Amino acid sequence: MNIFADFTARIIKAVEALDLKDKDGISPDLSRIAVEPPRDDSHGDLATNAAMVLAKPTGQNPRALAERLAQALRDDKDVAATEVAGPGFVNLR
Repeated sequence: MNIFADFTARIIKAVEALDLKDKDGISPDLSRIAVEPPRDDSHGDLATNAAMVLAKPTGQNPRALAERLAQALRDDKDVAATEVAGPGFVNLR
């Protein structure tokens, strides 16, 4: 498993722990979550769009959701730091 697939699985696990639901009480589609290197290396080692793709279907503010996700990811032993950037990206170190 490569690092992107590994962290995608970790991010999905963190998202599932947040127990997000859409207006009908259904868990949102997680297939659009992406993990990739940030455009600027100074922003970290990895970045995810998870909060931005999940905000609309769950009726949440993307930055607020990113903060919740960043907090959940801080518990991961392999994550040294998290940072919310822009409209709701979560950068990881």
